Amino acid sequence: MIYKKTWKYILVKDDSYKVFNYYRPEALKDFSDVMKGDYGGYIDGYRSLSQEGDCWVYIGARVLTNAKVSGNARVKDDSQVYGNAIISGNALISDFAVVSDYAEICGNAKVCENARVYGHARITDNVIISENAQIHGYAEISGKVNVCGDTIIFRNIPRLI
Repeated sequence: MIYKKTWKYILVKDDSYKVFNYYRPEALKDFSDVMKGDYGGYIDGYRSLSQEGDCWVYIGARVLTNAKVSGNARVKDDSQVYGNAIISGNALISDFAVVSDYAEICGNAKVCENARVYGHARITDNVIISENAQIHGYAEISGKVNVCGDTIIFRNIPRLI
């Protein structure tokens, strides 16, 4: 495979999921806490993980079905990102969290500890979503907020008259 010198990873076909076309990134250089030769988690292809910044999908994590990770964002600890979700900035998705269905996590936001963000929800700035909390619909949370416990936040799209 021909790759550019500036690339930070190449894709390696993984046969663990024989029915699906999943790949694993293999680091071509050291960056952040990733070392040259390290393998990442499962991704759809190059569109799932940016070649720029220090973003990474760690072993055990999955970024699938048109989801994208960019900037310095990280997805780790058996977390799942799928369904056109966007993870960017310095965001962290960890500890079995799920982000899906057009949700956007950016800034220094963290989604962790079995939390779930989905729908068209948008989490930005220094927000922490944790401990089984669910954010969905068109909910937007920003600033310095900690949403935890079994909290559910939902916002329906406003109706036009």
